[in-house]
Amino acid sequence: MQTKVLKVTKKVEASINTWLLDLRRDQFIYLFYAIAINTLMVLFQLIYLIYRYKYLNDTVPVWYSMPWGDLQMDYKRNLFFIPIVSGCIMVAGSFLAFFSKKYFIRYLPEVISLVMSFSIIALTVSLYRIIMISSIPFPSILPPLYLQLLPPFIAGFGLVFLLAPSFISYATAKGIVTNPFMHAHPGMILKEPSARGGGFVFTIGFIIMSLLFVPVSKETAGIYIVVLLIALLGLADDYQNTHPRTFLKVLENPALRLFLLFIIVSLITNFGVRIDFLSNPFGGKIEFSEGGLLGSVVTVAWVVWIVWILNLLSWSNGIDGQYTGIIGISAIMLAILALRFSPLTHTDINYAKLALITAGCSLGLVRYTWHPSKIMWGFSAMSAGAVLAFLSVLINAKVAAAIVTIIIPFMDALVIFIRRILQKKNPMKGDRGHLHHLLLARGWSEKKIALFYWFTTAVFGSIGLISSEKYAIQVLLTISGLVAFFIILLNLKALPKKRGSLPPVK
Repeated sequence: MQTKVLKVTKKVEASINTWLLDLRRDQFIYLFYAIAINTLMVLFQLIYLIYRYKYLNDTVPVWYSMPWGDLQMDYKRNLFFIPIVSGCIMVAGSFLAFFSKKYFIRYLPEVISLVMSFSIIALTVSLYRIIMISSIPFPSILPPLYLQLLPPFIAGFGLVFLLAPSFISYATAKGIVTNPFMHAHPGMILKEPSARGGGFVFTIGFIIMSLLFVPVSKETAGIYIVVLLIALLGLADDYQNTHPRTFLKVLENPALRLFLLFIIVSLITNFGVRIDFLSNPFGGKIEFSEGGLLGSVVTVAWVVWIVWILNLLSWSNGIDGQYTGIIGISAIMLAILALRFSPLTHTDINYAKLALITAGCSLGLVRYTWHPSKIMWGFSAMSAGAVLAFLSVLINAKVAAAIVTIIIPFMDALVIFIRRILQKKNPMKGDRGHLHHLLLARGWSEKKIALFYWFTTAVFGSIGLISSEKYAIQVLLTISGLVAFFIILLNLKALPKKRGSLPPVK
């Protein structure tokens, strides 16, 4: 009897200790975010005051607790006490919060963090109001156009950020979850169960925010319809992938999925989203008529190209957080390309808004797709790639610039495709030979690889933006050669290990 009581007591103690550790970890995360946000607000106060200082009157209203009139006025230099006081509040609040957390005073760290945050927010708003009512006219920090483009990005980010937890709970309840202990895939590196359908969440957020911020046109309506169909196809594939006995198991056939993808993508040509011309690197344009044999050949070639882009992007979806950054940063680059014309038209601005909504909706999934992920993009990840592909055509983006932005996924897919053919394997059958697998085998962590893809997408995208039309092809070929050499070299180094089996992923 005593042994049973002792065992129960130990289990209770272990449960309590685990609960306390989880609680303290959650409190630490909460405090970290609170301190980070408050630090940014204090820095904003200081930087904004310095930037606007020369526009301020010599005396400004500061002491609102005093009677109205001269008693409220003070020299403008004393406004620097506001960021100083805010900084002191943050330091004192952080110290008290960590002190109460150390001695495990329940809820006190959260209460202190809230009081600290509200105090600094109030001081920030007061400083901003004082500057606005006590200054001579001054130029805006951001051009009005950029201020107009910021809300769509923030709204897209916020909506997906809020929708994702509910969908994760729904997918978990319905069993739309990839369990690495049950679902075998040659390229899987997942260690813990993760819900599927992140691409569907992205699509819902993208369509809702686009309808709110962008007028509906024939072209945008086509994008919404095609992207939604791709997302639904992806969600159906995610369902059959996690439910072996469903009638949707027919989608397990890659040839059928590819055929359906071709059918869906080809629908976009009926909405006027097609290639009408190509820039000639030697000058001028090569135009294609809508009808005729040449126009039909170009349309088919363009659909094939889009499907290829969707697949190569989805192949760079093997690491937590990797695909989210690629899509988000590439969409920002497209928004910048849409704003390169002068004068800008309402259509250009609307396409830039669509690109920034795409970026916001994608980056809204960062917290949930970051390692260890709570949700995977799944097959519906192709919906995000489709938005990028269609927008690149609508904004007449430089093809070379668009390819340079995704040059790492592009060359990785090309090398993989050729290697599988040379090895007499199915080029569409997954394996552990992608660049992210090779980097994992060399000891890189998942987070480091994801950041590597983010960084290279931003760097190569910037190169594509600043390269002139005249030298865009030369830049593309040079970068493609260097990236291909790097990927092929890693493949060659991994060959001896592949004769047996690849080393386990750490």
